[in-house]
Parts: sequence; structure tokens; C-alpha cells
Amino acid sequence: MTIRRNPNRGNQDDRDAFVDRAGEEETARLHCFIPAGLHHQLKVMALEGRTNMTALVVEALENFVAERR
Repeated sequence: MTIRRNPNRGNQDDRDAFVDRAGEEETARLHCFIPAGLHHQLKVMALEGRTNMTALVVEALENFVAERR
């Protein structure tokens, strides 16, 4: 697992987030090209949902895999 942020810096929320990430499942990088319009839509959805694009993509892929099983 790679955690790039020093847990001793920042506020208590940052330290708690660091500890939470330490217990998470290992991750792997996914790099792909998507249409610019779709990218923009995802960014807007992430902003409106107060989340990030990674969370949206992971959720979409989990749903896709669940439907295929």
C-alpha cells in the first residue's frame, strides 16, 4: 500500500483519514482514454455529489461487474 501523505501533519481529520486508508484494500492504477464530454460530465457529477471521479468510476465498475455475474 502506498500512502503519500505524512500522518503527523495537518489536522485530526487528516490523521484519521490516513489511518482509514491504511486498512483499505490494495489498489491498482487504471489508465484509459474516454471522450472529453464524458470526462466533463463525470467531473461535474463528482463536484455536485461532493465526491471524486475515482469514487464514481469504482462505483460504476462495481455495478457493471455485479450485473455481469
